[in-house]
Amino acid sequence: MVETKIKTIYLADTNTLIGFSLWKPISLKFNESFWSELSNALARGDWVLLDVVVNEILYDGDLANWCKEQKSKGLVTEIDSDIRERGIEINNIYPMIDPVSFKSEADTYLIAFAEANQLGIFSRENGKTNKDIDGNDLYKIPNVCGFLSPKIINTNKPKVFLKSIGFN
Repeated sequence: MVETKIKTIYLADTNTLIGFSLWKPISLKFNESFWSELSNALARGDWVLLDVVVNEILYDGDLANWCKEQKSKGLVTEIDSDIRERGIEINNIYPMIDPVSFKSEADTYLIAFAEANQLGIFSRENGKTNKDIDGNDLYKIPNVCGFLSPKIINTNKPKVFLKSIGFN
């Protein structure tokens, strides 16, 4: 009997895209071919770019422009009300969103989307919890993925993500 390996399709967390855009060997300024291949992998469905991730990219002009280009090509997936509701549920069980800054709001939707579609998440976050202004724990993506079903790949293993999208 031949065993077939199921390919994991990943969602990229905002911090992953920002990290790629700042890492000189593959930054937008120095390696247009990487970003072209990343766009091609997105078009092939080898990974998914969510609108909530794109909306978080505010300060990196080159990356924001790249994301706008992907959106204009119809390659950015919009989350629906079911995913929003599940994201709220996740945050109620495992608080992730900072109640003052609202940081990490997209993370809850990223996890909800990955859970609903059996996708993996590629993130630079570590499993260390943060504290909100009242001293309550705020969970990170790896923590919550550990409690729920999505597979998480940390940025310490970027080759896993790059290989999964066909970039060697």
